[in-house]
Amino acid sequence: MRRTSIKPKRIYELAQEYLSDNKIIVSHPYGGRPRDYDDALIITIACIQNLHQFSFREALEFCEDIFPELPTLSTYHYRLSKISSKVARGFVAYLGKKIQSQKSLSRGISFFITDGTGFSFHDLYPMKFHRGLEIRKIKAHVKAAVLAGVFGKKRRFIISANTGPPYTGDTTLARPLIKNLEPSRGYLIGDKGFDSHEIMALGLDRGLKPAIAVKQGRLHQNINDPLRLRSKKNADNPRIYKKRTLVEGLFGNIKQKLSSHVRIFRLNIAETFVLLRFALFNMSVLVSLENQEIIWRWFSNSPRASFPFPLGVKKNRN
Repeated sequence: MRRTSIKPKRIYELAQEYLSDNKIIVSHPYGGRPRDYDDALIITIACIQNLHQFSFREALEFCEDIFPELPTLSTYHYRLSKISSKVARGFVAYLGKKIQSQKSLSRGISFFITDGTGFSFHDLYPMKFHRGLEIRKIKAHVKAAVLAGVFGKKRRFIISANTGPPYTGDTTLARPLIKNLEPSRGYLIGDKGFDSHEIMALGLDRGLKPAIAVKQGRLHQNINDPLRLRSKKNADNPRIYKKRTLVEGLFGNIKQKLSSHVRIFRLNIAETFVLLRFALFNMSVLVSLENQEIIWRWFSNSPRASFPFPLGVKKNRN
């Protein structure tokens, strides 16, 4: 993920396209402050704030040279609080669909990986001073789950994402992501946290072969369910299950570039910011694919422009 490849005006264009295509109006219909600034601008400022780890004031000062009119600090914070996590989830999914429409994905997605992670907010290091059951009392983190798609050998992007309060179950967050997935072909990969017959059945209903690791031990020695046995067989195949590390790398990339801590004190805004970080990752993938297509049009005979190979990687002629 290259932060410098994501330009503010491109973020604004994508936010405008998303809101207009889905006919979304974020502002509350029953009153509140006047809607003097469009919702796409508020989402753009929030994306820039997360991209560069700015405070609210710093984000507005950074945007002064980009946009002619900006809201005041209090107005920006108020309007941001009205953006629900549902709108942010839709933005991530919208960018995922735009990525899938690129020519580089003409061969389709071969692996679908689901996994969960967490982002701290409010207090930066609350868990360093707690042990055992006391950690369960800490609620200053956002639980997130994503459904990632893999195309080519290692290229990945986020198809959809979901967030919830602290300690929300992985299967609870992943269930709507798989349920709303369009029918596809490939493997659904997950770790033991997604060892659920319902998750496997939802994936199978979407046309995906389950490759979810099955819990084993003294209490789980006998696996009698045919679907779980099938999932275990696929998960035991290293060629398939090793792809799960790609989503771990995706989380690591986002947390390294955009931080694993959200400098927010309110849970609803923290959830929105976490989803916008996933959206920013998708933007970086989308910009990369768009640049490849532009070069392909300019230099269609160049080996560097041959799909689906990324720039700088030569096609194997053997």
